[in-house]
Amino acid sequence: MRKARFIPLPLAFATLLSATAVAAPAQPPVAGPVLRLDVASRPLGDALNELARQASLQLSFSPALVGGKSAPAVSGHYTAQQALDRLLQGSGLAGKVEQGAVVIRPAPGAPAPVLMQELTVSAAPLAEPAQARERGYRVRRSAASGFREQALLDTPFSVSAFSAELIQDQQAKSLADVVKNDPSVTLASDPMWFDRVMVRGFYLGVDAVKRDGLTINDQGSIALQNKASVEIAKGLSALRHGLTSPGGVVNYIVKRPGAENLSRLTLSGSDDGALGAHADLGRRFGQDQQVGVRVNASADKLDNHVPGYRGDRQFLSGAFEWQASDALLLEADVEHQRSEKQAPGSPNILWWNTLAEARAAFARLDARSYAAQDWAVEPNRQTYLGARATYQMGEQWKLQLAGHRAKLARDQRSINPRAMRPNGEYDASLYFSPGQERNNTSLQLVLEGDLRSGALAHALALGVDSVRRDMLYGDGFSGPVGQGNLFTPRPIAVPAPQVGPSYLANRADQRAVFATDTISLGAQWQLFGGLRHTRIDIHGGDAKGVLRKTYDKAATTPALGLLFKPVPGMSLYASYAEGLEQGGTAPLGSSNQNQVMNPIDSRQVELGAKAELGGALLTGALFRIDKGLEYTNADKLYVQDGSQLHQGAEVTLGGPLTRNLRLLAGAAWLKARVDRTANLSLIGKRPQGVPAWQANLFADYALTALAQGLSLNGGVYYGGKKAVDLQNSWMASAYVRLDAGVRYEQALAANRRLVYRLTLENLADKRYLANTNGGALTFGTPRSARASLAMDF
Repeated sequence: MRKARFIPLPLAFATLLSATAVAAPAQPPVAGPVLRLDVASRPLGDALNELARQASLQLSFSPALVGGKSAPAVSGHYTAQQALDRLLQGSGLAGKVEQGAVVIRPAPGAPAPVLMQELTVSAAPLAEPAQARERGYRVRRSAASGFREQALLDTPFSVSAFSAELIQDQQAKSLADVVKNDPSVTLASDPMWFDRVMVRGFYLGVDAVKRDGLTINDQGSIALQNKASVEIAKGLSALRHGLTSPGGVVNYIVKRPGAENLSRLTLSGSDDGALGAHADLGRRFGQDQQVGVRVNASADKLDNHVPGYRGDRQFLSGAFEWQASDALLLEADVEHQRSEKQAPGSPNILWWNTLAEARAAFARLDARSYAAQDWAVEPNRQTYLGARATYQMGEQWKLQLAGHRAKLARDQRSINPRAMRPNGEYDASLYFSPGQERNNTSLQLVLEGDLRSGALAHALALGVDSVRRDMLYGDGFSGPVGQGNLFTPRPIAVPAPQVGPSYLANRADQRAVFATDTISLGAQWQLFGGLRHTRIDIHGGDAKGVLRKTYDKAATTPALGLLFKPVPGMSLYASYAEGLEQGGTAPLGSSNQNQVMNPIDSRQVELGAKAELGGALLTGALFRIDKGLEYTNADKLYVQDGSQLHQGAEVTLGGPLTRNLRLLAGAAWLKARVDRTANLSLIGKRPQGVPAWQANLFADYALTALAQGLSLNGGVYYGGKKAVDLQNSWMASAYVRLDAGVRYEQALAANRRLVYRLTLENLADKRYLANTNGGALTFGTPRSARASLAMDF
């Protein structure tokens, strides 16, 4: 295996961009940092509170001063004082920002009203909005469940979000490492292959993975280096995202330029021999700092506990923004990842002729049991291009146009054992399909606005969107190439199969119009409603270049929600939603492998509660979801047949509880069963890979009394029993996994710092099955260690 290339790339970028701090001409001083702010037109008191939250201000005012007054929208790059002046324009009020605090008083010459008791609002130190999602263990706002960004406290749906800071502190390398923090999420694939998960027991397919809200393809590991946060919107979200899984969506939020210059270099390694270097660099330019640039670059030598897993990966991304005027913000980003790695196959019950034979062999399997060959290398290229224009139309309306192009290209070369014998001997089958592509093109136009009708306030979103998903692959080769042994691996001669060229095998088009309205009645009640009308066309292609329409239907999917705030900092909600999901793709090993199934529908009812607990957010939800069923039957044919019903409850707590303690905790109970199918033996059975119980607890404690900058963290993760086979005759055992870590931050001169991190995963070296979806026998990682050094310069 050749050595990793381009390791100096991040260092070169770090040197180049850090030099701009010296070479760039000095900018005129600004009264306070320039922040990227977005405050919608609303009652003046609410607008002031929102400014305090976004700009981290301590704000004091009397309700009598702001009563009956409205504030204009403020969106763009401003100092806190500039934004405050705009909000107060024409109100007869004034305020001055001094040392992070401001008091609102009548403007000079304005009549003084009779004052009630003064209110003080202290905003948590969040950093400016462009980087707020990156910091802390609690992300406060999201647009994952709707078209307008909202505080998570105010959404009638369940959303979890994990920041870049948490990802760094846990030294997460993939989505599989991130989702351990959510009890409603389980693994659905081997992380060495690509990142697939199940949410609330439902598999998230190709249409359930988003990047800044637009569809991408995840059949390759998604880089986390340039992600500000990872959001998981749980439950039906067809209104926002169109054709998608009823379990939810995973939305990767890209890092954007911040108000301050950033130069960070991170070096990392593991006890298995993996090495990495990552540069994260941000700059602002222009007289008013109206141009921003954020660049991330990394190179990794891939290695882990599996003897047959080796490779290298390089990554480069850029995010650019230009505040062209007070009303117009232009954004663009590009991302490219190249990886070349061996592709060992995770054991599956399909490797054996019978389930009894698989169970008999299980005692000899562990996390290092894989079928691999040195020549089974899979090159993978992922490229994303995005652009977005946001235009503020007066004080109350905003128009946003966004486009995205995602391309994934790979050569698939997989070893699939068959007829496994007790001694580990197997017949090796090769699936070889070079020149594959997964291409997505998304366009979306959204008009947002605020209206008032008497005592009712309307927050509207109207728009259209279009998504095209193309899958290109050839007929490929699938057949025997020799014999191997699972327990004493030996090389198989390099095969030279003949395959035809790739062609457009599947095209799925979605075109939709949508409308949503969040109606506020006073400060306590909100009613959410929305409709989405989607036209879905699916075509199948062949090697002759002929496309034939296989599906052409339209559907209207509603969503409704009612939210009540009995006291400030607490909300109760009920919601109902309907949705459509793109059918799955028949897996390798099935007799109709790679066949794309037709869309299936689903329905959801959810009741929930959310409450502020200090600086943390406590959430709870009850839900019921009904959707169509897909499975591989006894004839190894992947079919759509019947329905499955999932009912459950989940509780989470995330954020700072004290000055020193930050916590992420949760528990989920799920009753999932096959509700209706022609195969009567499956009625009442639990879907493969779905546990009834799951829980997590991660705590980070700052030992400031012992040493400034020193923190300890630890995690406890419980996974319940999971069905390995469709008939539930084999249930994988429950497990408890323990992790631990330490972090030390050393402050240097001139705002420079070093951060050392050490993480130990699976302290007890527990042997357990992390994934049994589709009959997989994917073990959790054995005891391992990761270390990193981050340098801000």
